[in-house]
This record gives sequence, C-alpha cells and structure tokens, in this order.
Amino acid sequence: MRKYFLFSIKSTINTLYLPIIIIFIFIIGWGSAKIATDQIEENAYKNVNDTVFQTKNYLEYMLFDVFQQLVALARDPKVLSLMVTEDSEIKPQSYIEIDKNLQNIYSRKSVILDSVLIDLNQSDFLLYRSYYEPKPILAYEDYFSKFEGSKEGYYWENIHHDRFFNSNEKVMSVFQLIESDSPARKGIILFNLKTSFFEQVLSKSLIGENGYLALVSPDGVFRSKQVLEKYKADEQTLQSFQNLEQEKGQFSFTSKEGEKMIAIYDTIDVNNWKLAAIFPEAEILNNVNYIKHFTLVLIVLLVLSAIFLTNIVGKYISKPFKQMAQQMDKINDKNLELNYELSGPDEMKVLHNGFNELIFRINALMDQILLEQEEKRQLEFAIMHAQINPHFLYNTLYSIKGLCDMGLNKDASQMVSELSSFFRIGISKGKEILTIKEEIEHIQHYLYIQEMRYGDDFSYELDVDIEILSYNIIKLSLQPLIENAIYHGVKQRRGRGKICVRGYQAKDTIHFEVADNGHGIEIEKLKDIVTDLETSFKEKKKFIGVGLKSVNERIKIHFGLEYGLTITSEPDKGTVVSIIIPKTRGEIS
Repeated sequence: MRKYFLFSIKSTINTLYLPIIIIFIFIIGWGSAKIATDQIEENAYKNVNDTVFQTKNYLEYMLFDVFQQLVALARDPKVLSLMVTEDSEIKPQSYIEIDKNLQNIYSRKSVILDSVLIDLNQSDFLLYRSYYEPKPILAYEDYFSKFEGSKEGYYWENIHHDRFFNSNEKVMSVFQLIESDSPARKGIILFNLKTSFFEQVLSKSLIGENGYLALVSPDGVFRSKQVLEKYKADEQTLQSFQNLEQEKGQFSFTSKEGEKMIAIYDTIDVNNWKLAAIFPEAEILNNVNYIKHFTLVLIVLLVLSAIFLTNIVGKYISKPFKQMAQQMDKINDKNLELNYELSGPDEMKVLHNGFNELIFRINALMDQILLEQEEKRQLEFAIMHAQINPHFLYNTLYSIKGLCDMGLNKDASQMVSELSSFFRIGISKGKEILTIKEEIEHIQHYLYIQEMRYGDDFSYELDVDIEILSYNIIKLSLQPLIENAIYHGVKQRRGRGKICVRGYQAKDTIHFEVADNGHGIEIEKLKDIVTDLETSFKEKKKFIGVGLKSVNERIKIHFGLEYGLTITSEPDKGTVVSIIIPKTRGEIS
C-alpha cells in the first residue's frame, strides 16, 4: 500500500496535487476577494472625495466671484463718497451710476443672486434689486450688534429667512457692514444668495440613498436633501467641524440613534465654511459584503470540481506514463535513442520525439564545444602574439636608443615608461576583460610611442564619452584597429595624417569608431575584407591580418553574434572601423 501511494502517478496526483489545488483555490479566492473588496472600498471613498473636491471647487469659484463683486462695489469711490454726503446733496446722477452698476451685477450673477441691496446712512441712500417689489426695511442694530469681529466688515451668513424682501423665503447672505466715527454714518451692502442654486449644485452629487452633502458654518448647516433623523449629525458633531485644524480630511461619528456615519470634508477658502459628504458606512460598503459571500460560495464549488476533475485526469494521465516508463527503462548508456513508435496521446508522442531531439542536440553541442575550444585556443595564441609583437618592440627600443644617442634622455625615459605601461595593461595579469578606462589608457600609451616614432607624420584625437569608462571591454580590442589605421591608412598618404578614436553609448550598447584620413579601400577589396571577417578563424585570410579577425571573433564569442566589427571606407577619403559591444560591468562568465 505504501509503495502504491508513493509511486503511482494517479495516487500521487490525487493525494498530493489535489491539496495544492485546494490551497491555491482558497488563497486565490481569499486574495481576490480581499483585493476586490479593498478596491471597491477605496474607489467608494475616492469617488466621495472626488465629489467633495469638485463640488467645493465649483462653489469656491462661484462664491469667490460673488465676493469679488461685493468688494468691488463696497470700494467704489462713488459709494464711499455717499457716506460723507448729506442726503440733500446727493445728486440724481449718483443714483443712476450706482444703480446701473447694481443692475449689471444682478443680471450677470442671476444664477446665484437672489437680491442685492445698498443701504447707507439709515436708508438715506437706498438701492436694491430683487424679484420682490416691496421696499426693504432694514433694522441696522440687528446687524451691527449681532455681527462683529471682522476688521474689514465682511460677513457670511448660512441659510436663514430673508429679512428684507420675503420673510417666507430662505436665503444665504454675504454682506459688508460699513462704519465710521459718526453713529449716524453707517451702511450695509448685502447680497442674498439663492438656496435653489445650492440645492441644485449639491443634489447633483449622488452619495447613496441616505448620504448627503452639507455646508457647515458656525451659524448653521445647509443639507442637500431631507434625510431621516437617524442619519443627521448632532450639534456636537457639527461643532466639531469648526474645531478641525486640517482644511480637509475624514472622520467617523455615531448619530443620535446609533448609526455609524462617515464624514469627508473640505474647506471653502473664501468663507471658511466646510463642505462635508455625510453618509452611513454600511450603505457605501454593501457591495463589499456581497463579494465576500459570493467568493465563499465560489470557492466551495471550485473545490468540489477540483476533486472530481483531478480524479479523472489522474486516471487518464497515468496510463500512457506507465507504458512509456516501461519502454524508456530499456535505455542505457549504450542506447540513447527511442527507436520505436509510442502509442498514446499526442503529448506523449511529443515527449518521445523531444527526448530523441534532446539526445541529438547534446551530441551536436558537444561537437560545437570542442570546436569553440579549439578556436578560442587559436584566438588566445593570436592575443599573445599581438601582446608581444617583436617587430613593434624592436622598433620602439631602436627609437629609444636614438633618443639616448641624441641626448634626449627625458624623452627616452618617458618613452620607456609608456612602453612599460603599454605592456603592463596588455598583459593585465591574464585577465581577458578590462574596463574601457584601462583600454583607453592602453591605446594612449601606444599612440604616444607611435607619435614619438613617426613625429609629424600623423596626429590623433581621442573623443570618448566619460560615462562609458566604467563598462567592460575585451582587452586589445582597440589597439589592433589603431595599428591598422597607422600602417594601412595614414602612412600610405602624403602629408600629415590624422586618426580619430571616438567612443559613445546608444541605449544598451557601446560604440567605438577608429577613423583615418588615408587613401581608403577600393569597393571590391572592401567586399573581400568583409568576407574574410565572416569566415571561420581557422581558415586562411587573404586580405586581413590576425589582429582584426581576432578582435571580431573574440567579441562575438564573449558577447554574441549580433556584436562585432564593421568596416566602411571611401577611396581617397579614408576608412572607419567600428566596434559594437553591449553594456556590461563586473566579471563576465
């Protein structure tokens, strides 16, 4: 029984794989439900926050515009001059000009203005605009005794009965109380705001069946709609709005009847009123509970389905596996092929063919590895040959001797230092990979030595992006290109030649260009050179030397076939040899 449990595919699937499926179903189901509920809750609060923010911005815009009109009217020199003018001295022209301005404000802001009024010096000067005809009667003391504390005399009043035109109508107000040294010289400039405007703006925002928007101020509260008492904020909660230090935020409270409520608020800067979205917590999270219940039912159904299907699939899968196991048991180290047809599902046939193909590829890869090892050994030999070039060493030592014979000991000493540094970096303790900074130093030593040898025959220019100096490059990648540019480029022309070495980055690659202004290469010969570059390293080359081929092959072996060396040339203009390598740092396996 123990053996059957451990080694039968069907029993293994049923007893081990099935619990894993069930665990994953529970994890995924619970995780999905958690993510979904969190997202729904987050979206619900975000939507409410967006509603409050957008509504607040619109009210801010409208109220600020109205307040600006009030301030402009109150600071009008014509209005201010009336405060010090006797009633008998007021000219009709003053009435006409101010009335025209009042009419202009009232008509342009009719969407929000219910009525406007200017009353100066105990109604000695009175102008107004309203839908109602009766002349307003103003009790100054009702205002000057009740409203105080503002330095400039501007005040806002939340919803209240209209005191001037229609006592049955409710309005909101913004006004300025104008005072002077003389008790008789007082005035009021007042704008009554339509409650219908606020009802229309606030009612557009749907916050659940029992949620609502409210404008809260120290003197009252305006709600977007009528709600049950159980959803209303009590006086203590409304008072807490005024004590909040933050301009916007969120907090929860319990209503009088024990309903848990959420309030999300923001502050209207122009009058420091709070715009609050108030709603029952249970109402906005109804969808969360629905998803939790639905997920639980779905998990149970998925578990039952998994048990049923796993049993059937395990039985179906185990049969061809048994047959294949018996046939593969015949394979050993002397027989690495399945030389028979396998009956069963197409997947098993694919596995059978894949196994044969795998054996074939293993043999091919082994042959390829042997070939690449041979090529790499030849490349390493070419590198060593380039590092210890006896011809270059002989010529350099001979140049040093010439400097010593001429008594130029300082130049000879510098040339010896450059030569030693050249070989030190070239040998580099056997490392194949150097930083670009080290490679640039290497070619600088080489160019200095060649420049000392050839004098004014050529000049050189290095233009390497400083940001690429920390990346890797295969050693002796640039020196063979510069050597080629000297001996086959600038030395072949009359006059002073020039070699330019440029290095820069492009996305994930690094580019180097070695350009000379020599005679260039004929088109047909350039094609032959490119062909030589693409042939195997072991084949004999007719048009390029070991150096160029070594650079190209080593780059492709280390970095891939998409990288390497390219040559462009125009007769009588010069040649450009380019290298492309990837951006790498650190050790390369």
